[in-house]
Amino acid sequence: MNTFFAQPYNLDAVGFYFENIESYAEQSQKLLDAFGIPVEEFEIQFIDGDDCQLFSACGVNQANLELWFETIVDLPDHEKTALFYLCSNLGYRLENALVKLDEVILSQDNLQVTAELLFDECYLIDIPESVRSYINYENLLMIVN
Repeated sequence: MNTFFAQPYNLDAVGFYFENIESYAEQSQKLLDAFGIPVEEFEIQFIDGDDCQLFSACGVNQANLELWFETIVDLPDHEKTALFYLCSNLGYRLENALVKLDEVILSQDNLQVTAELLFDECYLIDIPESVRSYINYENLLMIVN
């Protein structure tokens, strides 16, 4: 379970902790500053849990917090890893990265095995059987690098 904190931008109000979107919505609607005025803007902070780096990479804020709880929290680990890569390494915004999750290929193999698999999947079909035995995967790896 992840724990978050909603820090009001209004300095006359005290923030609150929450763990889900329902708790956030309920507490944010009731929150008043020292003068009785409703507080509307918050900075969302990740306090404790497993997805801190993903939360930061995705740039989760008040505007996309609902998307975090409805979509990202329930993603399988490999899709969370792909989302982290898209947001942190490639600079995608959260909404755009979610659309591209299927385009990321994750591999736990070393670079040579991954290159061989990718080559075989993409190009080997077009190469005649009689020529396939002459493919040198070590040279192929140097070309990829």
